[in-house]
Amino acid sequence: LELRTRSSPLAEALAHSVTMAALSSVLPVGAFSSTDGPASHMLAPYAAVKAHGSEMSPCGPRQTQQFSSWSSEPCHSVPSTTAEESESEGPSSPHGTGSSMGQMRALAHTPEGSRQVQSALGKASDIERELLVKEFHGHAVRAMRCPHANHVMQKIISTLPAPSLQFIVDEIMQDGFAKKIATHRYGGRIVQQLLAKCEASQIRDLAEALLQDAVALCCHFFGNFAIQHLLQFGTAEQQYRCLRTIEQNIGAIARSPSGVSVVEAAMQHTSSLDRIWLARAVVQDPKLLPHLAQARHGPGVVLQVMAALPERERTRACQSLAEAADELRTSRYGKKVLACLEEYRSGSAEAGGFCAMGC
Repeated sequence: LELRTRSSPLAEALAHSVTMAALSSVLPVGAFSSTDGPASHMLAPYAAVKAHGSEMSPCGPRQTQQFSSWSSEPCHSVPSTTAEESESEGPSSPHGTGSSMGQMRALAHTPEGSRQVQSALGKASDIERELLVKEFHGHAVRAMRCPHANHVMQKIISTLPAPSLQFIVDEIMQDGFAKKIATHRYGGRIVQQLLAKCEASQIRDLAEALLQDAVALCCHFFGNFAIQHLLQFGTAEQQYRCLRTIEQNIGAIARSPSGVSVVEAAMQHTSSLDRIWLARAVVQDPKLLPHLAQARHGPGVVLQVMAALPERERTRACQSLAEAADELRTSRYGKKVLACLEEYRSGSAEAGGFCAMGC
């Protein structure tokens, strides 16, 4: 690993040799080329796959302009190479480093190549894996937006120790990308896995950025998963702040299809006292509980709310559901809540058993 921190020609040659050895030992024959040249290292992966009769659609960003648009549409061109990369990867590079630079990235942006790189990362030793992943430094954001390369980034997160993932966190935090990536179809997966694996000190700024936009993220189709992971894996302070934000904005969040899942996660990953406060916030609006009962993930939330409330408040909540019985009977999910309510009111179920009934 010390080879990466030295800049002498000898160190570069040794690092290159180790990288090539790692590639040759874990990637299939023909997956990369040793032919020098400014473009051969980018074309080799596609030629290798076409030779086996497969057709691939590279998905690197089309242009810098499209990259800034944060579209979830897959791209259809080879990952672009900057002027600096071309200069460092050309035939003039010492010790022929141009022959391997870009190989892993190019493979990662294709369907078959992505699977090859994931397999390589799984088979490599710790030192080999660190050297192979180095190629993605400075390109993590681009990779996590790709429908194929994002799986490679997930494999990197699952196989590398948390300190080695700092480059991904740093790139996400550049230019305020945190919210954009958290709400991206593929990038959101990376944010979730980082929250689950990295040390609290590593993701402090990332968590803070998510908390700043917590309400919007709670109601976003993809962004809500980042908040759920923050509730589950965040520090006590982060969990508290997130919970208070949900409690104070419960009307908007609980009425959002995605927000219902966040409320459910909040009820699952907080203390019993916090669950009571959140449950009280839900029943404060008489129309909110019947609304939740008809949502896709609502019945579980309703039953958790009922189980968390003290007896007197639970009775009032039952009354609000009973008043909306006609409306609930017309709902697929509302029927399940009514069945649980009738069992409880008939005395056949205890309050603590709400969560286990019907859902």
